[in-house]
Amino acid sequence: MSIAEYQALDLRPGSPIATDLSARLTEEAGRPTLTLSAPQGANAESPAFFTPVMLAWYQSHIVFARRTALAEVKRGFEQESLASGNHGFLLEAKRDETEQTKQEHLRTDRQSFYSRVDVRDREEEIRRLRSDYDNRRAAYGRDAGSWNPWLKHGGVAAIMMLEFPLNLSSFLKIDFLTPALATASVTLIAILFAFSSHLIGRLIRQWGERFGGNVTARMRADSYRHLAFGLVLFLIGAAAIVFSRSYLVAEALSRQTALGEDGSSTIAIYGVAFIGNLAVYASAVAWVLFTEDPVPDFAEERRRLDRLKRDSQKAYRKGIERQQQQRILQAQRENEQWARRDAEQARSLRNYGTCRSRFDEV
Repeated sequence: MSIAEYQALDLRPGSPIATDLSARLTEEAGRPTLTLSAPQGANAESPAFFTPVMLAWYQSHIVFARRTALAEVKRGFEQESLASGNHGFLLEAKRDETEQTKQEHLRTDRQSFYSRVDVRDREEEIRRLRSDYDNRRAAYGRDAGSWNPWLKHGGVAAIMMLEFPLNLSSFLKIDFLTPALATASVTLIAILFAFSSHLIGRLIRQWGERFGGNVTARMRADSYRHLAFGLVLFLIGAAAIVFSRSYLVAEALSRQTALGEDGSSTIAIYGVAFIGNLAVYASAVAWVLFTEDPVPDFAEERRRLDRLKRDSQKAYRKGIERQQQQRILQAQRENEQWARRDAEQARSLRNYGTCRSRFDEV
């Protein structure tokens, strides 16, 4: 098929070729999403940004005629020789060859990279987490809240530092504890309260998702275990604080007796002494309520997915990005060389203007 025959293709509205395209597009219009052909490596066989139906129509009616017409244009360049003895060439054809070679190298590099066991396992985990996260996001109609463990746990730890001025003086009153052991005891109580407030606060924040009607038996059982464990940790810490307070209370009662004063009841003294600890504990629970997502593991799943994607990007940059940049730069240099040679043949090739005009028509 010649250039003239290619140009004579009837693409007017109502022609058989145009009618076939219209019918195919009508069928494709009902699809919710359409995938376009990639611009990378696009050529006369597969142009860029075509829908599947458009590409099938193009390859059925156009591609053979266009390929033949382009081959005729290329032969027109190659029939003439330059002063150096080399044959003429079509610049766009050389650029296509360079692009195809570059894309083949890039594809080979990517295949080699993603065939590594560590990379393949990480990508499979990313796909699994992305699927799970997308399903949960669709179910709840929102993205997970931003989950920062440093902010969450650091805030709880900072609040629990208030346990030292509240408890250290009473623990120093215990006669069998050295100052170091008293400090260690207060630290242990702060740790117990920190873990307890984290568990209790998270359960309160996620109560509906952990104890609601649609909760699995395993989730409910795990939640009850966490609740029991959190309460036990709190009671252990509270018992230690009450025990240490008993030395202060005994000292206060002895002083009141010696002075002949009427003091408050023992229960009232303990209660007042324990209010500060309850306030610190409640503040830590409130902080967990503020930083925790109401859906169990939703924010954590998002964070794991984001971390894996960052790791994947980092491994890609370290593994093949530099090599691929070199491929791209090499292709650019080759294209620049072809452009310079094309400028030279434009001055010396006898039929250059005619061949360029024929290419522009195609």
